[in-house]
Amino acid sequence: MNSKKSYNQFRAFNLLVFCVLMLFTASCRKDEFMPVPEGEIVPSGEATTNLKALIDASSYTFFKAAWARSTMDAKLKAFGERTKFTLLVPTDAAFLAEGMTLEKIKTTSPELLDELLMYHTIASVVNPRDLAERLDNTIEKTILPNSNLRVKPISPFNSGGSDPYFYRQYLKVEQGHLYLNGKDAGDIQPIPAKNGILWPVSRLLHKPTQTFLEALEGDSRFEIYVDVMKRCSDLYFELTEYNLERPWTSGLDIEERGSYYPNMDFGAVLAPTNAAFHAAGFADADAVMEFNEKRGLPYVDWDRGEVVGMFASDSLLTLHRWSDLIFPVNANFPGGGSRNSTCFYSNDLKNDLLANYILRDSGREGTLPLMIMPLEFGKTANGAATIKAKGSKHTPAVVVDGDINTLMGPIHAVDHLIPLADFKF
Repeated sequence: MNSKKSYNQFRAFNLLVFCVLMLFTASCRKDEFMPVPEGEIVPSGEATTNLKALIDASSYTFFKAAWARSTMDAKLKAFGERTKFTLLVPTDAAFLAEGMTLEKIKTTSPELLDELLMYHTIASVVNPRDLAERLDNTIEKTILPNSNLRVKPISPFNSGGSDPYFYRQYLKVEQGHLYLNGKDAGDIQPIPAKNGILWPVSRLLHKPTQTFLEALEGDSRFEIYVDVMKRCSDLYFELTEYNLERPWTSGLDIEERGSYYPNMDFGAVLAPTNAAFHAAGFADADAVMEFNEKRGLPYVDWDRGEVVGMFASDSLLTLHRWSDLIFPVNANFPGGGSRNSTCFYSNDLKNDLLANYILRDSGREGTLPLMIMPLEFGKTANGAATIKAKGSKHTPAVVVDGDINTLMGPIHAVDHLIPLADFKF
C-alpha cells in the first residue's frame, strides 16, 4: 500500500472534518441554537408510565377533554416510538381564564384542538435544570408547522436554503418559575414519563398570528412610529430622484425570495409608543418630519455616487431595532456585516447576557468592525426592563408592555425614545 497516498488521504479527510466543524460553529446564532440535550430530568427516578397514562390519570380535566377530542395520540405515534415529548399542560384555571369551558371544548372541532395542543407539544425532552442554569431562553420547536413560512436553516449542510417554519416556545426557569415567551407560567413541577415529561403551566398558550408589521400597524399606540418610518422611506426615495429605496418594512414582514429561500427572520422590536414621542416633545409624525427638515435632509452627491447624511430621526429610532439604520459599512459591504438574531424576550434584556453580544459580524472579508450591543439594560423598582444607549444620559426607556408575541418574535412597547448616546435634541 502507498503510505504517502494514505497519509494524504488521511490529511484530506481531517481537513474536511475540520471545515465542517468550523462551518457549523460559525453558523450557530442565537436563533439557531440546537435543543438542550436530553438527560435526567427533575424530579429524578425511573418513570414507570407513559404520557398518555399520565394525562388520563391527571386532574387536568380540561386538557384531558381536549386531548380526548383531538387526534393527538395518532400525531405523536407518527413520530415513532423513540421520540420523546414535552407536553405543556395548562391547568383548568388557565383554560377557564381564556373562556375555554368544558362545553366549549366539546363543541370545538378536532382540527382546532389539534392545532392548540400541537402548539403545546415539543418533540424533545426539556430539562428543567438546564433551563435554570442558562442565562438566556432556550428555543424549542413545537410540532405545529406553518407551511407558508420558511426560516434560516440550522444545519450547515443546508446553509444556502431554508427550513420549514415550526412555531416556537422560548423557555426559561427563574426562581423556580417556568417562563414561556417571557411570561410567567407558574411553578408547578414537571412530571416524568417514559416517553417525555408533562409540565403543567398556568397559562393557555396561543400561537402568534401576525408579523411585526401587522402587529405594529394594528396597534394605535405605535401610530407615530409607523408613520415616521414610512414617511422617511418615501422621502428618501424622493430625495434620491427615485433611484434609491430604503424599505422601512424590511425585517418586519414576510418577504418572498423564492420557495428555496427563507421568507422571514426572527427578531424583536423595541417599539416606541406615541407617549414616547410625546415625552420627547413631538406631538405627532408631522412634528418629527419638521424636526428632520430643520436638522437637514440627506442628499445625493452625484459626483461620488452616494447619499450624504441621514434623517435626524434615524438617530432617535435606530436603536429601537438594534441599530438597523446606523451600522459599520465600507465600499465592499455597503449593507454592513451579517446580522445575528435579536429575538430577545423581556427576561433576556439584561447586561450579563447581552452586554458583549455581537449584532453584526465583520463581513466575509473581515474588514468591518464588529458591531457590539450598543444598549444598556436595567430594571425599575417593580421589575420592568429599562433600556438606553451605553453611556447615554437620556432618560431610559421602560418596557411598559413586553413580549407581545408575533410570528417573528416579540414586540416590547417602550415609553421613551432611545436616542444615540451623543444625540442632542
